[in-house]
Amino acid sequence: MLPSVDRDVTSAEAAGRRGFLPDEAARLKRLRELASVSAGPDPVLDALVNAACLAAGTPIGLITLLDSERQWFKSKQGIEGDGSLRADAFCDHTIRSSRLFVVPDALRDVRFADNPFVTGSEGIRFYAGVPLEIEPGLRLGSLCVLDRVPRRLGIGVRGLLDRLARCAVERLLQSEDRYLLSRIDAGRLVRAKADKAALALAEEALVQGFFMLHYQPKLALYTGRRIGFEALLRLRKPDGSILGPSAFSAAFDEPRLSRRIGSHVLQCAVAQAKAWEADRFDFGHIAINVSSSQFVKVPGNPCLVDEILAATQSAGLSPGRFQIEVTEGVMLSEQGNDIATQLAALRAAGFIVAFDDFGTGFASLVHLKELAYDEIKIDGSFVRAMIGSSADHAIVKAMIDMAKALGKEVVAEGVETMAELQALKALGCHYGQGFLFGRPISASYMEFPAD
Repeated sequence: MLPSVDRDVTSAEAAGRRGFLPDEAARLKRLRELASVSAGPDPVLDALVNAACLAAGTPIGLITLLDSERQWFKSKQGIEGDGSLRADAFCDHTIRSSRLFVVPDALRDVRFADNPFVTGSEGIRFYAGVPLEIEPGLRLGSLCVLDRVPRRLGIGVRGLLDRLARCAVERLLQSEDRYLLSRIDAGRLVRAKADKAALALAEEALVQGFFMLHYQPKLALYTGRRIGFEALLRLRKPDGSILGPSAFSAAFDEPRLSRRIGSHVLQCAVAQAKAWEADRFDFGHIAINVSSSQFVKVPGNPCLVDEILAATQSAGLSPGRFQIEVTEGVMLSEQGNDIATQLAALRAAGFIVAFDDFGTGFASLVHLKELAYDEIKIDGSFVRAMIGSSADHAIVKAMIDMAKALGKEVVAEGVETMAELQALKALGCHYGQGFLFGRPISASYMEFPAD
């Protein structure tokens, strides 16, 4: 038995005419969705009912859900059974309004004087209920307190019952969220677990110093002269094994962690450049990849431009020793305008800016004309496909011709065969990097003579 309306009601005239709610179909649909996930006892809801009884000083408390025919006791205290006919439910009145519904003396109320909960063994005389409004206008049941003697309800208790009802709604929605998550296909659950493990791995790597940089050479295709290196992040496990970015890629989607990793890469690259200069090794430049989160200005921290300038200046290194690489996704992200401003500032300071993985995103000709960069890097997937596909060959040619027309340098990534090298040279590509010229390795294993 469950009631609750919006105000104290002691007459049928004040209650108004009964009948189905205007949104009854939507209410029942939402109830079916929720009922399928909230079966079984819930200790949190039980605790809310107990708190309601203590606050109101009543022996009986309920959380109810009402379908088209019945009222079900989702949680109960001081009463037997699992529900009743909806026609006998005080709560059927409660869900017709968004406010508290109170019946001070059911025996004197014409709506309830003949109710089996009043005339039967339960002998209910008092009822107060708050509707469980799961969504605006959709009230699925109530949190209510009942007594076997007539009584009034204090103002303070009314407010507390309202807060407890809101807690009950939140709990029901939490149950639904857990259910929906459990229904996600196994593949997504596996990926979610893998992402969680990747975040933990990256966090540990930062704390324990497991991250390291490997360097892959970039060459001038016509002369074979090395012009620089790209710094690529790796993770060395305690057993000595090396993991590539795919093992911790989820960390780059977590802004705080991504910024920390980016700062670590910058510091390591600057330290390596300083060491190479001290050894009089002409390494050209070091290219570092920058994520979109690094461009976000965080209060109390330097912006990316200031961070890069401070790191290089403190090491006494020329800006020309570094190339900042950003992907199409970064350049065209939501903070694109601010990123363009920061890239322009870096270029003005003397740093090289490269448009990385070109062709894999959604950059338009307008973007290519307006964005601040010095170099286009053609994604390796196009390089690998161009030998066996005239269409891909034409795409690579178009990229190279377009870059030249815009006054930009061109680097082909992923060059692995002599056929690819010869084809790129024939198309007028300036530079390249890939396994054909050298795999990424730790600086400690390099044995390049000074140029």
